[in-house]
Amino acid sequence: MVDRSSGSEDDAVDPLSGVLDAVRLRGSVFGAGELGAPWGVQTPGIPEIVCYVVVRGAAHLALLDASRAQVAIASGDVVLVEAGRAHALRDSPSSVAVSFDELRRAAGDELRRAAGDGPGPLRWGGPGPRTTLVCGSLAVDEAGRALLGSALSGFLHLPAETAGPGLLGVLSALASEVAAPRPGSRAALTRLAELVFIHALRASIARGAAGAGWLKGLGHPSIARALAAIHADPGAPWTVDTLAGRAGMSRSAFAAEFRRHVGEPPLAHVTAWRMRHAARLLEDGRLSLKDIAAKVGYGSDEAFNRVFKGWAGVPPGEYRRRAPVPR
Repeated sequence: MVDRSSGSEDDAVDPLSGVLDAVRLRGSVFGAGELGAPWGVQTPGIPEIVCYVVVRGAAHLALLDASRAQVAIASGDVVLVEAGRAHALRDSPSSVAVSFDELRRAAGDELRRAAGDGPGPLRWGGPGPRTTLVCGSLAVDEAGRALLGSALSGFLHLPAETAGPGLLGVLSALASEVAAPRPGSRAALTRLAELVFIHALRASIARGAAGAGWLKGLGHPSIARALAAIHADPGAPWTVDTLAGRAGMSRSAFAAEFRRHVGEPPLAHVTAWRMRHAARLLEDGRLSLKDIAAKVGYGSDEAFNRVFKGWAGVPPGEYRRRAPVPR
């Protein structure tokens, strides 16, 4: 019998790829805007992660909740806003912000479209300094929303000076599509938005900018090996000892470091990851509940049902009935 929890670390997938595979990321682009100061837009929050790229100029982002977190955004910066978070984007904190719907109506007469299928930039605002901005969204499934939300903690700001060559190349391509839309530009911008997101997460890991959560854990080489193992095989019979072995650490040091970086004990993360994987299999609809329970490490249907209900709030069968039809 093969012990699945004791293979070489090379057998485990890249942990960030494992996360992105699990959340079914789909990018889309709202559009590009050339906004003259003073300008401001706001949203009560949408179900998707929002991605802003300042191609030229500057902006200011503020969350419209109790945290009142805010950040100045310079040319070349990228900001990812957690799904569902109300926020405002302005040229300065004192500018009046209108809703995105009001902006579309007010700028309707000035919306310029290219000859191809890609939209030209929306031009709006006052006579002051102009900011060129690309707005996109990144949709994830329900199980992935909380997972990515814990990594973003409101918003994730990536200054231009911390961007690596890969992200700089993507931003250059994005700026080119905005400046000169051509046939296929909308599809190109959508793919570029997804790449911006991935590169932003990579850069956040590299610079240790993430707060406690799995994203911070990926920045710790030993903890990352354990996370990769969990994400590659959630159904394995993981224990703190076997995960500490994957990390190359003592049991006590591993348990303490894992909790400090990831924000939860190792086996709590195993359980949560198993439930996210189970949710995806339930949405897929091809496996029986018994088979799904086995795939995520439960020999007993009753035990799986109990844990899944505690995680999702509903039993597995009801979760499957409520899930959207796979596309």
